[in-house]
Amino acid sequence: MSVQYVQPPATQSENAMSGSPLPSSDEDAPAQSEAPMGAAQQVQTTLSLPHIIRLVIVNVLVLVELCIAMYMANKTPEEFTPVFFKTFFSLLVPTLILGVISKRFIPKAQQ
Repeated sequence: MSVQYVQPPATQSENAMSGSPLPSSDEDAPAQSEAPMGAAQQVQTTLSLPHIIRLVIVNVLVLVELCIAMYMANKTPEEFTPVFFKTFFSLLVPTLILGVISKRFIPKAQQ
């Protein structure tokens, strides 16, 4: 999986506000050996199959816990908020801890 972040080019109005005019042709543009600070950067991240599976499992568990907490809280509408928080967070914390622990046992992806 690769992610690419691209910054859009500056418009004439943005350059007019900053005081730097756009070059009229490529001949007028200064030659740059390195990318300027605001240039597009490419960021690549790779996730192995075990990492993706762990991510999907943890996300599904959080959604199931949310449904369970809503169901339990709906049984007593007058105490909805305390029951929801008590149920949801008592289920969420162990899931997140197990997710972090399981991350340590999965080998890093090869690049």
